[in-house]
Amino acid sequence: MEINKDQITLQVVQEYEAGLKFKQPRIKDWQQTEDQYFGKVQKTLKGRFNVPLPIMSGFIDTLHAKIDDPPALKFNNRTEADYRISKKMQAAYETDSTLSDNDWETIDLDGKKQASLYGRAIAKYYASSDPKYKSTLELVDVYDLNCDPMGGADLENHKFVSQDCIFKNKSDLMDGANSGLYDKGQIFKIVNATAADTIAQNDNVYFNKANRFAALGLDNKMYNFAGQGLYKFIEAGTTWNGKRYYVLFNYETKKWIRIAPWDEVFKSGLWHWASWAPMRDSFNFWSKAPADDIRPIAEVIKVLANQELDNRNKQNYGQRAYDPAIFPNPSELEFRQDGLIAIKAGTSAIQQIERGIYQFTTPQLNGTINLVDWLDKMLGTKSGITPDAQGNSDESKVGVYYGNMQQVADRLGLQNKYYRKFWSAIGRRYAWGLSEHLNEPMAVKLIGDKGIEWDELKKKEVDPDLDIKVVGGNAEIKLDEVKKQQRQAAIQAIVANPALVTQVGPKWTIEEMLRNGGYEDEEIRLALDTQNYGNKDQLAKAAEAIEDLMNKKQPKLNRGANTAFVQKLIDFANDNTDGNPPLFTAIMKYAAAHKQIIAENMTRQAMPRQPAIATSGQPVPAANPPQINPGQPPQGMPPAPGTPQGTASQSAQTSSMNTPQMPANPQQPWQTR
Repeated sequence: MEINKDQITLQVVQEYEAGLKFKQPRIKDWQQTEDQYFGKVQKTLKGRFNVPLPIMSGFIDTLHAKIDDPPALKFNNRTEADYRISKKMQAAYETDSTLSDNDWETIDLDGKKQASLYGRAIAKYYASSDPKYKSTLELVDVYDLNCDPMGGADLENHKFVSQDCIFKNKSDLMDGANSGLYDKGQIFKIVNATAADTIAQNDNVYFNKANRFAALGLDNKMYNFAGQGLYKFIEAGTTWNGKRYYVLFNYETKKWIRIAPWDEVFKSGLWHWASWAPMRDSFNFWSKAPADDIRPIAEVIKVLANQELDNRNKQNYGQRAYDPAIFPNPSELEFRQDGLIAIKAGTSAIQQIERGIYQFTTPQLNGTINLVDWLDKMLGTKSGITPDAQGNSDESKVGVYYGNMQQVADRLGLQNKYYRKFWSAIGRRYAWGLSEHLNEPMAVKLIGDKGIEWDELKKKEVDPDLDIKVVGGNAEIKLDEVKKQQRQAAIQAIVANPALVTQVGPKWTIEEMLRNGGYEDEEIRLALDTQNYGNKDQLAKAAEAIEDLMNKKQPKLNRGANTAFVQKLIDFANDNTDGNPPLFTAIMKYAAAHKQIIAENMTRQAMPRQPAIATSGQPVPAANPPQINPGQPPQGMPPAPGTPQGTASQSAQTSSMNTPQMPANPQQPWQTR
């Protein structure tokens, strides 16, 4: 269907204006929060105190310090065949997210502060492959984002989203036009209709963002000059005739320079923006922020403190009345060191001075400190920023301390649920970015059976649908620490009681002790697997081979194969190929092709180490070296094709081992363990 680009542009302009108008009341709240955080005060009457107090900044910075641990994404395999792919994608993510020019940890830290102040943290993820693969995560200013007023808390459910303040110079525009990305005719219309060296003072964003600079006393004029003139664009995603579209347009001229179906720009079809809210409202995207709860209390405390200063000022420098008949020059009544005050001649000094001047008294305020202290404690109780969280705990008992930390963790943990969902969404977009733009293999560092090894992640291997788990967060760690303390105490009580220890399984006890020690379930499973320990990579390779054979692809021979590799193939063929004889045959033939490889690998493993050289210069004989017959596989391994079967006793010994027995005819069921 032919798209009407002018009609789509008109739609996104109207959506942009509707989104901006909808969030304007929240912008007023944000600006009040900024004034308190940056210490900006309004003008007041002469002689009155208006001292800013760091209440808002203290709250935000303390909250920020408690949730400043960076998140970690874990790409988990859904099936065993995905194991190595998930390891490669994990290694790629760890590389991309820690690059110096795209530090995800810093972006996360800035986003948490924005969420505390404004109630929303917004990020944009995209990847590119021109000229080579690059992964980019950016923090989006809350002032710049506009969205569907009826879209609710989840940005992905919004019918439209747009981001303001996308600046491009003439070179950027012409490069895009020459590459076919931007429409050259539209660019000329925009350049001819606007001035690139200034932004109109009635720009919508100008009024909204200027307060942030003014609160710090900075020049709040908006500049867009960086060596050459810049043009301001809006990047928008909209839904037109039931399909998502990407639009890059200039608001002043209402002209577009790029319009394309969204899934042609971002293969996943997802908005490339994602967001989380610490105080989420299911039906309102612009929900309140933690700072909104603090702002009125902070204002009251500031007023009380300044009234106390005003009162003290009146007491120290209060007003007086004087009799001009006694004090002809009132200016002399002002304090001067060693000053002399003239009184009218002929009066009785002592008596007339007392009658000639009167001091107006100001009563002392009572209860201000108590009221401020009560407000501060109430603020901590309701917000979760307790003395423990601020590092001022006077608790000495470990149990009480952990109880207090659990209360804080519960409050911040509620926020982290939405936070984890946000990072999972970023991880999903990252996986899609790899799938779409990783045109050349990426070298990744893995930890395998032999230690650190290098491998390559190829585009065809990337699975954007892998399970993604988000771990990390200071509050979550502290809450988990409380649970670990409780579980550890329970296990110790069971182990110490002979009557109870026999009532629980030893394997369960070991699992729980390892889990409390911080080991993951997969690591625990591997530790308790006494037969296949160290064979995880081989089992994964076998699963990959099975998946290829199921898809009628012929996998390459595994030159590092061992008995665990072949056993997994045999087990799968016997257990999962009923009614599919061709698959059974294909798996068995593939397994049989590894006989000689396994024999050679086991022979190498059984070879004695190079003998050491004694001080006399003669080799030291190895103690009890294994006897290996050339061409004969090690004990416990079936003979390779064409190899003599050996003696009857040898055959019996071989068949008794826990190794797969490979038949001469792969059409017949194989003997398994």
